[in-house]
Amino acid sequence: MQTTARTTVVEERPDVATMRETAHRVLAPDNAPDAAPPVGEELDALTAALRGHLERLGPEVEQAAGRLPGNSPARAGALACLGETRGKLRAPELGFVMPAGGVMYTRTLARVLAALCDHYEIVSAGTEETSEQTAFRHLAEHQSRCRTCKAVGDDGMNLGLPCAEEDRLEDVYRRARSRAAAERLGRRGCGTEVTA
Repeated sequence: MQTTARTTVVEERPDVATMRETAHRVLAPDNAPDAAPPVGEELDALTAALRGHLERLGPEVEQAAGRLPGNSPARAGALACLGETRGKLRAPELGFVMPAGGVMYTRTLARVLAALCDHYEIVSAGTEETSEQTAFRHLAEHQSRCRTCKAVGDDGMNLGLPCAEEDRLEDVYRRARSRAAAERLGRRGCGTEVTA
């Protein structure tokens, strides 16, 4: 009796850090006025790398977004970005490549790749809402149910009574918002740190 070995194919996750670094190399002159944009062979190599990254990441985003509910904002955003990605990848075939040695087209690919990386991280994690959005939702739900927070005077105006739970939830929301802002700045490579 002959036995056959079972082969398991392990699909590697896309290297989003490398993809972001490639996009940053093209977009870096925006952050450093004396930096020159890539030209010649370097530009051609970066354009090819960006196209390869987009072609690799696109199906991953589509697959991950497909697992989210149909009414999910994360899904809708990811699929819209995916449509933009496909349009940019088809641009040379349709004769829409920008002049100036293709620098504008390469920069467009870099911006689309940076956005697609963001969407991939959201949908691949199955995140329906960010921690910032969750904190805001908890605060809003509390304020809409809490008798102290909803108390109004004879004139119909909110009395603004102190509520310890509201204060706690506002603090959680402020910290989540601050962390989200710091992460967004970090992704842009600004090196600015935001503290709560």
